[in-house]
Amino acid sequence: MNNKLEKTYNYIGFLICLSIPFMTYAKAFVNICMICLFLILVVLPNKQKALEIIKNNFFKTFLMFLLFVALFTVFNSSFFLDFSETRKIAQIALLFILFSFVNDKRLLIYGFILGVFISSLITGINIINYYLNSFELLISKSSVEDLFITQRLYLGFFTVISAILLFNIYQTSINNVQKYSSLLLIIYFLFVLFLISSRSALLIAVVVFLTTIIHELKPQHSFLLVVGAVLIFSSIIYTNKNLSNRFLYSEDSIRSSFIDKIKTHEPRYDIWKFSGQIFKEEKPYFFGIGTFKTQELLVSKYQLMPIEKRKNWFIERNFNTHNQYIDITISYGIIGLLIFLVFVKETVKFSLKNIHSLNLVLSLLLFLLVENIFHRQLGSFIFALTLVLALFLIKSKNEKNINC
Repeated sequence: MNNKLEKTYNYIGFLICLSIPFMTYAKAFVNICMICLFLILVVLPNKQKALEIIKNNFFKTFLMFLLFVALFTVFNSSFFLDFSETRKIAQIALLFILFSFVNDKRLLIYGFILGVFISSLITGINIINYYLNSFELLISKSSVEDLFITQRLYLGFFTVISAILLFNIYQTSINNVQKYSSLLLIIYFLFVLFLISSRSALLIAVVVFLTTIIHELKPQHSFLLVVGAVLIFSSIIYTNKNLSNRFLYSEDSIRSSFIDKIKTHEPRYDIWKFSGQIFKEEKPYFFGIGTFKTQELLVSKYQLMPIEKRKNWFIERNFNTHNQYIDITISYGIIGLLIFLVFVKETVKFSLKNIHSLNLVLSLLLFLLVENIFHRQLGSFIFALTLVLALFLIKSKNEKNINC
């Protein structure tokens, strides 16, 4: 790659990462940028770099998973019906390659953090204005979509990823301005997590915090800090009205049982219950039934729900399984899940070399428990970017060790 094209390529990568939190509004722009990166690679290929990417075991296992999915849809006669999801899985592989060719990965990190900062700042201002104007301490469900620039589930996840990247900068930077700017941004993002009350993101953040403590401190010190952190987090959940309602459904005074509250207020309870029923009925022990049929069967289950308002809401939202592992199992069978779990194993294995890399990977894998990331283009971008940055943090650490 010549120097001008290399710089252009790097800055296009920066623009893509900056735009990820705004994918709802900037999908066309992001797609154009992705095509530009692809065309630059076609014009000026780098075989050595391509071979280096393909050599990664976790990338090879992901390609195996992609190949299995593609062949399955052909033999299952559902290639066109399942094409949307297959395309997004293929897009992850392509994006991994495109992001990997960005020479200065710091631009990807800065672009993503800046995008998340802008999105969270606008959202935070919207939420504070809502509190001041409505005099309510709880955000109504109908107001959430209007207040959030990025969907709450994803904004929370992006905030955790940004905090991990910033902590890496804080620990590795020798520039004091950069170091303490990173620390201030970490504090800001922690405040954002509690402000937006994203349950999954807060729980992932706790896991990240605990793994970091265990890695950084001696066992006796880490144990005390872990216990203290859990107690503090629990007390915040109990005392904060918004968080208490999000986690414990404290506003529901009719039901005394926490399980009953979950059954009533948590959509995933019904979604996962119906997914389990579909698994038992369809028996996808070896090969699955495809993503299109999985969704069809879920909707047919929603139509049997006794409460009309809840039934219509589920059908209108067309909820998927909201768990990538469950979705893979039903759609592609146990074989598909096993291949994907091999990819997971290889990904965790390579990330163990660096605590920040491990935290990125753990966050991604935990996020898959509550979201079908392969069903959304936004999911494809963040999945690929997280893996590329996790690999970069390991390589940059190794290079630093060599230079030392």
